[in-house]
Amino acid sequence: MSKKKQLMFIMPVMKGGGAEKVAALLLNELNNNGYECELVLTNSDRSEIVDRGLSSEIGITVLREAFTKSGALRKLFLVLFRLFLSLICKIPEAFGMKVPAGLAQLSFKAQYYDELKALRNHIIGKPDAAIISFLQPSIPLALLATKDLPNRVVVSERADPYRLLKKRYGYNFIKKYYQRADAVVFQTNDAKAAYPENISAKGTVIFNPINDKLPEPYSGEREKYVTTFCRISRQKNLPVLVEAFSEFHKEFTDYRLKIIGEPQNDDDRASLSETKALADKLGIKDCIDLLPFSTQVHDMIISDGMYVNSSDYEGMSNAMLEAMAIGMPVICTDCPIGGANAVINNNENGILTQVGNADELCEAMKKIAGDKEFADKLSKNAAQIRYDLSLVNTAKKWMELL
Repeated sequence: MSKKKQLMFIMPVMKGGGAEKVAALLLNELNNNGYECELVLTNSDRSEIVDRGLSSEIGITVLREAFTKSGALRKLFLVLFRLFLSLICKIPEAFGMKVPAGLAQLSFKAQYYDELKALRNHIIGKPDAAIISFLQPSIPLALLATKDLPNRVVVSERADPYRLLKKRYGYNFIKKYYQRADAVVFQTNDAKAAYPENISAKGTVIFNPINDKLPEPYSGEREKYVTTFCRISRQKNLPVLVEAFSEFHKEFTDYRLKIIGEPQNDDDRASLSETKALADKLGIKDCIDLLPFSTQVHDMIISDGMYVNSSDYEGMSNAMLEAMAIGMPVICTDCPIGGANAVINNNENGILTQVGNADELCEAMKKIAGDKEFADKLSKNAAQIRYDLSLVNTAKKWMELL
């Protein structure tokens, strides 16, 4: 019997985000195709893990459980060294300059000393494992931890690279240290174009897979709901959705706004409070249903009138793809990094609107609510994406890359 190919998937956390969902789908499919898979979490406690449908056959390693206990003197030294490097890095940042790559690397190593040491020790024990790493800070952790090791490394940033490149561990750091990657996977061509040329040259574009367990597309009479489901955060710009719905509701008074999702941190909770306050100010608080996330979310929304994504930026929105796949008429902001633009043919299988433009969002809602034939066309055309971006086809591209 041939030995299974080993795969180590490295991420910061396994909570409720889209990247985690993609990771779980890919891990399950790669496991089914002969890979011995392991998920390594670099910035999480085991109690924080959220079930994303990950197969029980896939082992989960929580790096914090492998940390070596530091003595008081070493802890003090690391804290002081980290503060010193942070102050040094602030000098070029204060003048709008990019932090030199070597200095950024030292700052990163000081900040993530324990994670880096534990990850390298873990990888050393598995020299045959291919590595896939998603998200910050796990990508630079994986690249620095595998220095001079035989493991092949594939990295994929899932957020907006234009924002990432402006940060301390941004352009100069990426240009120098991401060269260690054997390949880089981008979600869109726009994301690929954002990176330094020496990194984008190693890149390939692979769209997110669509869950093969989604309900079949719906084509019956639709309920009077404008719906979104997402992790509640500022990135999603729910206030612009509330503002657009407020205007829409003046003409289509029988519609309600359904928001499904939960905040994960204090800033998310503040954003939700601000959204509620705006709804109250606009007099539509009683027309909005705020619901917690559910594993049955697709059954909850499949017959709703439309799905709306009002994000300021996205990688490749899984919620948008899933709404299209179950046949919902979809409206999405044409936001960086071009995920919506890559899959939506405007007014054919969905509607694209300008980021932050409540008037455009409102008009798109009216167009769908006021024209059943148009809404049905969007619905039918959108559902085709479940075949174009099937999990089997997407995983095959990853396996070819590996």
